Amino acid sequence: MKVRKLLLLLFGLLFLFPANTYALSCAQLPSIEQAYEKYDAVVIAYVDDIVRKRQSNEIQLTVLNSFKGIQDRKLSVEEDMTWGTSERGTQYLYFLRKKDGGGWENPLCTPMQKVTSAAKALDFLKEKEIAIKDAELPKGAQSTNWIEVSILVLALGLLGYGLVRRVKRSNNNSS
Repeated sequence: MKVRKLLLLLFGLLFLFPANTYALSCAQLPSIEQAYEKYDAVVIAYVDDIVRKRQSNEIQLTVLNSFKGIQDRKLSVEEDMTWGTSERGTQYLYFLRKKDGGGWENPLCTPMQKVTSAAKALDFLKEKEIAIKDAELPKGAQSTNWIEVSILVLALGLLGYGLVRRVKRSNNNSS
């Protein structure tokens, strides 16, 4: 009789526990539509550098395409050093949050992925692309003046042509 009660108790306990349990609420990632609405910025970016800080990584990005929230070409993003998966030299589709004190973070559980495996997401995002500002020139840097460059190249070309003719004449006269 005791064995029967024990078996009934164990059978009843099976119904108390859920079939699937997850350590994180983000074990099931949101759809691309939900992620687009949930996060403050969505970009495709190239990882230029990863700088280790005390409790996080600072990821230096070059934004290639922006679909929401960011118009700057260069971006610095904070990512936790224990779960961050960004790799230098790789392009990712990032879903970012704006931090309270300013700046951006790549939070835990974002549906971040390498661009090479983001075809479905990119298909959804293609019509949502926004313009990116060109990077400003550093102080003291000037844009290229193509007229000056052209004149310099022409002058050097004429000088070289004259020098070659002079050398050929001197070689012909000495023969």
